[in-house]
Amino acid sequence: MRYGFIGLGNMGGAILKGMIACGGYTADQISGFDSDGEKAGKLAEETGIVLEGSCRDTVEKCDVVLFAVKPQQLPAVLKDLSVLPGLKDKLFLSIAAGFPIEKIRFLLSELDAPVIRAMPNLNAAVGEAITALCQDSPVSKEQMEIAEKVFSSVGEVVYLPEKQLGAFSAVAGASPAFTFMYADALAMAGVRAGIPRALSMRIALQAIKGSCVNASASGEHPDLLRDRVCSPGGTTIEGVNVLEQNGFKGMVMEAVQAVIEKDDRLSGV
Repeated sequence: MRYGFIGLGNMGGAILKGMIACGGYTADQISGFDSDGEKAGKLAEETGIVLEGSCRDTVEKCDVVLFAVKPQQLPAVLKDLSVLPGLKDKLFLSIAAGFPIEKIRFLLSELDAPVIRAMPNLNAAVGEAITALCQDSPVSKEQMEIAEKVFSSVGEVVYLPEKQLGAFSAVAGASPAFTFMYADALAMAGVRAGIPRALSMRIALQAIKGSCVNASASGEHPDLLRDRVCSPGGTTIEGVNVLEQNGFKGMVMEAVQAVIEKDDRLSGV
């Protein structure tokens, strides 16, 4: 089976690198095309994948095709591919935000084409992504397993209905940006207190990482874990009180909602 990537940017590159690194795929099984020939050439040299001359070449030669271009570029790509025969015999994976399955099929001019939407996040670059998959008929169980294997190579996979992808995109896709902002705020607070910048960032990142592992391993509600850190009359509760007074949780929820609303506008909801 051959896998084709249309778009070899940061996310496309991260996914194909993960596929090769996991040992379940070989570089010669993977083809790709990107309009940026220089970038594509560098990735091919680094990974050993096969470069194709166009989007059509990629689709014609591959059984599974992953669209990894920007949402605003996808309509032109799909219309270009719509003239090809046999599209219903391919499996199409799309990571384009705000681009529904129905619209992809319509622009492909093939309403029976198997299409699965996937929403990985930035952490695919380090094999720690969380990816949501959604599909409708005529995708088979075997095709869903193919998609799950691809995206499991860069992290965990969950299944959601398409109407919840906007929420997933906000909670999982946008949250790394929020987390990086939080990490920088922690590090800057350390600098303010006299810790060198590089060391302060190292401390902040490890504290965040350890907290995430702790919460995941314990299975307990985060509020219970928070309470364990907050000794009665202690120092931590003073900081928690400041965050509560300034609406920390509410601001995070509003930020997530803003992302959902933008995704809805992109989707035409």
